[in-house]
Amino acid sequence: MSLFKRLLFYFFGFSIGLIFLFFFINKKEATFNYSPNKRVLADIQKKEWIFVSINDSSKIKKTNIINNFKVDFSKSNVELDSCKIYILESKNQEDKVYYRIENCSKKATFKNLYL
Repeated sequence: MSLFKRLLFYFFGFSIGLIFLFFFINKKEATFNYSPNKRVLADIQKKEWIFVSINDSSKIKKTNIINNFKVDFSKSNVELDSCKIYILESKNQEDKVYYRIENCSKKATFKNLYL
């Protein structure tokens, strides 16, 4: 069998495998959080949320935290053993919102920061 036929068979099988893979991943609604920012936000999203002020809960929702916020690691304190402290800032340039989050093992406590 020539090299061209081998490559043709390989790419045919590979493309069928990719189609099945994407079909099953879409059914499971799996996410791939490889960046540190997305991993921290996904971890916060899974926990029970506690807001210090009632007004804070209106601007942030569990469904849009990964897409609309980013973690500022330079201002965060991740060296703590008990509850790590992260500073979240919104990606929206017109209405910047900052949150200080104490990320404990079972809960995440939100406090709105006015910088």
